[in-house]
Amino acid sequence: MSLVVPLMGLASAAQASPAADIRAVQKKVDTLQHQAEVASEEYNDTREELKGLEVRVKAAQTRLEQQRARVQESRRMVGRLAAESYRNGDLGTLELYLGDNPDALLAQSGVVETLADRQVSAIARLKESQRKLAADTADLGRQEAKVKAGQAKLAAKKKEVERKLSEAKALLSRLTAAQRAALERASRDAARQALENAGGGDSGDGGGAGGGLDCGSIGIDAPTARVKKVLDFACAQLGKPYVWAADGPGSYDCSGFTMRSWQQGGVSLPHSSRLQAGYGTRVSRANLRPGDLVFFYSPISHVGIYVGNGLMIHAPHSGDVVKIAPLHSNLTAATRL
Repeated sequence: MSLVVPLMGLASAAQASPAADIRAVQKKVDTLQHQAEVASEEYNDTREELKGLEVRVKAAQTRLEQQRARVQESRRMVGRLAAESYRNGDLGTLELYLGDNPDALLAQSGVVETLADRQVSAIARLKESQRKLAADTADLGRQEAKVKAGQAKLAAKKKEVERKLSEAKALLSRLTAAQRAALERASRDAARQALENAGGGDSGDGGGAGGGLDCGSIGIDAPTARVKKVLDFACAQLGKPYVWAADGPGSYDCSGFTMRSWQQGGVSLPHSSRLQAGYGTRVSRANLRPGDLVFFYSPISHVGIYVGNGLMIHAPHSGDVVKIAPLHSNLTAATRL
């Protein structure tokens, strides 16, 4: 059900209770943004699955071509043996009996017997190669059907993301300029309070790209040179906008951001928060150290990079930018690469 329609009531209630109206709008926008991110990560999952399916389709096509060549070779062999049998048929047998050498009869009989055996083997090979050809053809058909289904799923997820983001945009567009300003102030105040509670100090309005903390101000202590490369890259992306399904260099979604960051450390991750959670070694919240990947929600639909002091750097959601923020309370997994 669309969440845009109920705003008709919110607009009329704004004069009576502006603060309550802003909180209601913020809650609905947050919900829509989260739903859009979930759909975006499902889109990423499907896109990764399609990559694997396309590899399997190519492999199936290669097997099919190879098997077709084997069938053709088997057919040529059967044809050659049939011609040889014809040449050594009645005329060959007559020559055996008319020959001057008695030993030639037994020897020639052996040749004929061997030819018959070769014919049987060749026909058996032809039948087997035809069976494998049929199996490979069927396998290719199945793989192509999976690709088609995946492409349809991808298109559906794209529409879902766009619909959720459009609903959030429509929701915000119904607010007055004063209400939008109040909403932005409330968001900044909530972020500042969360950072202070996490030990990050006052975020301020200009402490870093996007109006948040910068990496220098929080003093990140990278445990290894490899992790330092990852964190240096991640910190250099601060302030770049979140764009769903993006993986840089100008914009990112959450898993695109972590994928590109850890690429600097020599690790190749899939563009999917759910799939990234399967990489590395699991660590507890108490044992987190800078560079660890942190995952949120169940099922997993968001990922960031831990930077210490209860903080992470991540690409939050549409309408926001890469920034440093406190760990969400709903941390569901963490891994060390």
